Amino acid sequence: MIYYWFTILKILILRNFQNKVEYNQTISRDFRVGLFDCDGLRVMTASKYPVYMDFIRWELIARSKLFKAIVRRGLAPTLGSQKIIYRKPLKLFTKFTLTLESSGLDEKWVYHLHYFKQNNEIKAVGITRSLVWKKDIPTALSDIMKEIGAKEQKPPPQWVLDLFNNDKNIINTDPQIHTV
Repeated sequence: MIYYWFTILKILILRNFQNKVEYNQTISRDFRVGLFDCDGLRVMTASKYPVYMDFIRWELIARSKLFKAIVRRGLAPTLGSQKIIYRKPLKLFTKFTLTLESSGLDEKWVYHLHYFKQNNEIKAVGITRSLVWKKDIPTALSDIMKEIGAKEQKPPPQWVLDLFNNDKNIINTDPQIHTV
């Protein structure tokens, strides 16, 4: 957890020395698989992929106009749901590139695609939807987008929406129904 907060703090400090980006801009960052990222087989454990996805989303927020709009309003960006498709493992001490691409947004959610690449090969893909909260209430995303000067609201492709279609039903299902 110390590494996580150290990295977030580093992102927030470095935002002052990096080029600004647009809220929907594709950004990439190189990382290296560390010793504590791996399991006993010396490959990155599944629990670390979301951490790196979080880092690149933080970077996008920190380097765009979203940061000031979110801080000024006292909002909290929150991950609503994520899906990860693992194709091939990332091995200990190897470099990889994580690319964050905006997939679109609607009135409530922002959708992103995360590509874990190594040697021009996609190793994993993460798809997320996020929103902003204030005092446990989702905030209208359209107000924030207007504030930062966003002109268009590109809806996400249908395949992305389909991935998250049943999330609410799944979380509201009584776990006793699914017992064996």
